[in-house]
Amino acid sequence: MVGSVDESGSLFSGRELLAIAWIGLTTVVALNVIVRWTNGGLIDKIQGATPTYWPISIFTFRLGRLRPAWAIGATAAAIFVFMLAGVYCCRRKNRIAPVVVAGLLLLGLSNLVHGFDHGFVAPLATRQGYYQLAPTIADPLAFVGNYEANQLSYVVHARTHPPGAVLTFTLLDRLFGSRALVSAAIALVSLPASSLLLYRLVGTYYDRDVAWYVTVLFVLLPAVQIYFLASLDAIIATLMLGAVYFFTRESRLALVGSFVCLLVVSSQMFLFVFLLPVLAAIAVRRREKRVPFAAIVLGLVAFYAFVDVALGYDYLHSFTIASNQQNPGGFLLTAKPAWYVYSRLEDVAELALFFTPFCCLLAARGARALRRDVLGRGGWLPENARERDPLVIAGTAIGSFVALLAAGVYHTGETARGAMYLYPFLLLPVAAALRRIAPDERERWLLAAAVFGQSLLMQLVGGYLW
Repeated sequence: MVGSVDESGSLFSGRELLAIAWIGLTTVVALNVIVRWTNGGLIDKIQGATPTYWPISIFTFRLGRLRPAWAIGATAAAIFVFMLAGVYCCRRKNRIAPVVVAGLLLLGLSNLVHGFDHGFVAPLATRQGYYQLAPTIADPLAFVGNYEANQLSYVVHARTHPPGAVLTFTLLDRLFGSRALVSAAIALVSLPASSLLLYRLVGTYYDRDVAWYVTVLFVLLPAVQIYFLASLDAIIATLMLGAVYFFTRESRLALVGSFVCLLVVSSQMFLFVFLLPVLAAIAVRRREKRVPFAAIVLGLVAFYAFVDVALGYDYLHSFTIASNQQNPGGFLLTAKPAWYVYSRLEDVAELALFFTPFCCLLAARGARALRRDVLGRGGWLPENARERDPLVIAGTAIGSFVALLAAGVYHTGETARGAMYLYPFLLLPVAAALRRIAPDERERWLLAAAVFGQSLLMQLVGGYLW
């Protein structure tokens, strides 16, 4: 039986949600003014140290450029779909399929607020994106073999990632041949897969009802509603979640699934190392996972050693080139101390904004509950053994991400997009809080409405293209 902590016994009332929203908005505005003032007044202004609209690195106001027909129609349709999904789900509880369908419809409608071209085509038309290079790849093997020699000549995204990122879009381009269809394909694969994986992972440790509602919150998050269309990071987030989910299973087939997910992620981004401490922490806690973890690591090393021998692609050397490109002056803290400090604050604030202040508060309550009820003062508490894995996974994921930030990662923009893989793990303490609070139907849908309301409002006021 899960122990109780000093929880209020309720989620958020309507007044509390409005108060949280107002405090969140005024805090962002105030901090935006303070950061810009200190960067431009108290210290010498450093070009690029702070974004124009802090803390969102890549952002343009679009409220005045919206086409009324698209904006009004898509917004009204999105609100209608949300209300219809809420009524349907109240009658047929705990079914994941309606959540996925509603999430996909809302994702499409919230992006159609800007019109079809800006919502579905423009995200892949940016000059520095992978898609600009992808259609030019005629021979994928030759591309991999020559990658290091040409890496610095590629567009920004390509030169800071392994070749798999470009090849993913090459494959999608050959399959669909249209930017709009590629954008839709990414959403149609990533959102259902990540939703199901999160539902199954949370459901391993909590009641089905808690897992279902956490999945509802996930598909409504601003990070998902804004970036799960057209962004490669949506695929990466899904694969990272899959690697952890399969690693927690007991079958050998699941172990293969975890290795495949991790292998594909490593071909997409060098920051796949974020996952290694998470898997290692699970292996430390569960002795039977130590050999599988060692096998996964050795398998990755063996694979890239084979690629080096067969194709001449040196993964570590490619990483060094990307790192030097990102930080030409060396470690950011010593090269640009002010930029380092400002960008660390920006990273955390941007992640929190796209997670919504409501979920941030709920996650904090859940983290406190896990610490008290599971860890206790003298070690693991046996009566709460079921929640040990969520505590380990969420705690290690946050710690691993903090280590990346300390190393100077994420200072060129869009942390909420680039670190989208963190959000599913942040929802584990949210599940812990929900398990203890046991909110009623009205409270749950008020919170869901607040989360989606922020997503829709953010879509209406701005554009978030790279």
